[in-house]
Amino acid sequence: MRGRNTPISYTAFIALYVASAVAGIAAALAVIVGWRGVSMSRFTASVRYNLLYILILGGAPLLLLLEHAFVSPSTDSKEIIYTNWLFSAGGGAIRILQDRLDYQVVADFSILVYVWVYTFILYFTPILILVLDDRATFRRYSIAMLFNYVVLLPFYLFFPVTVTGFYAESGMTPLLYIDTNWGRMVTSVDPLNNDFPSAHVSLIVTALFVLVSAGTDYRRYYYFVACSAIGITFSVLYLGVHWLADVFAGFVLAIGAYVVSGNGRVQMTFDRYVRRLSDRFASAKASKDERSPET
Repeated sequence: MRGRNTPISYTAFIALYVASAVAGIAAALAVIVGWRGVSMSRFTASVRYNLLYILILGGAPLLLLLEHAFVSPSTDSKEIIYTNWLFSAGGGAIRILQDRLDYQVVADFSILVYVWVYTFILYFTPILILVLDDRATFRRYSIAMLFNYVVLLPFYLFFPVTVTGFYAESGMTPLLYIDTNWGRMVTSVDPLNNDFPSAHVSLIVTALFVLVSAGTDYRRYYYFVACSAIGITFSVLYLGVHWLADVFAGFVLAIGAYVVSGNGRVQMTFDRYVRRLSDRFASAKASKDERSPET
């Protein structure tokens, strides 16, 4: 089985991707909350109250960009050594997935789950919580996600691991990366050596744990996230992206993020600093408005 070229240009592909994501978010809100349940005034109030948490969620992924700024000359040799370690720890077993499921439809579906469904969940989850104005859950979700990124960064910096599809001895085909448009989109942000732990697994499973603990208001949605977590776990292995150890570490990280974010002392301490910064920002804005001349 080989990757195949898509019949549309990359620009058109990106436009369709963005349009489908926006349409998916709108449709999901209609199904889960209902248009009558979407109050713009409540949503606006929720955004204002959680503004710094929203900035944290938006800025935390940027931490991973630091990986590019601190690449040392010894990175290549470390990457070979660490990848050999993970391959020796049963890495060859994941080739069975590709050998037994050698069908283009499986690859196409897995790519859709790996890229589209994953990013949809990352964007839609905070939007849903904001729409419901569930401030306690948004606080916990933000802390849990930040914990993920803070832990992931040092691993990606100091424990570089090659994706399975580009490690010759694995026998895996890089199905995700040889698919023209999907592969181009992923490699534009992925250096292909930040495998351990799997952020795809840790972030989605963390979101699932937080949503389940938040109660029945999220029941329809967390069933979808649970099924997606299974699909994403399969996809990262089948597409030639992650090792078994990466997936296991991703689950462990998700559990750690869930436990830490659920600690009352951690939540209150973190929230206290967020509120202080929010008050200072509001005071500075008010002072600026008072000093500005009237028009």
